Amino acid sequence: MKEDKKPYVWLSMKPISTEKIKAHFPNIYKKCLEEGYDVTKECIPVVPAQHYFMGGIWVDEYSKTSMDRLYAAGETSCNGVHGKNRLASNSLLESLVFAKRAAKQIALGKPLSAERKCSAEKSYTNYEEEYKKLVLEEIERMKKEHEQYNNEA
Repeated sequence: MKEDKKPYVWLSMKPISTEKIKAHFPNIYKKCLEEGYDVTKECIPVVPAQHYFMGGIWVDEYSKTSMDRLYAAGETSCNGVHGKNRLASNSLLESLVFAKRAAKQIALGKPLSAERKCSAEKSYTNYEEEYKKLVLEEIERMKKEHEQYNNEA
């Protein structure tokens, strides 16, 4: 961009088949058509940018912040495992892993009596199964939505 004195660079999707573009990148394909670009036939102007903001609250490997009893997970936290830029799929996986770690730490607490620890572990196990079920249901819902969108396209 600096060399060409242009506010963008050209991106070519020509090596990708039209069918694959429409199946894997339906929103990009549609948006580019709305802007007057057919990504199956021509290059598109793009501007490099940070894809997902890395949250500003520094956390440890259990999503614990520097404040006592305060945890942060997901887009609000910054744990440093993906560098400056991450993909949406990494962001989701990271959120699930670090939220699970935080939930377990919160449920178990420190220090706990043996009786309270046993109760917290049972409680955590129940939440873990319920959370797993909710995540799997959401994944299935998104698959169906994606299939429906592809069938309409």
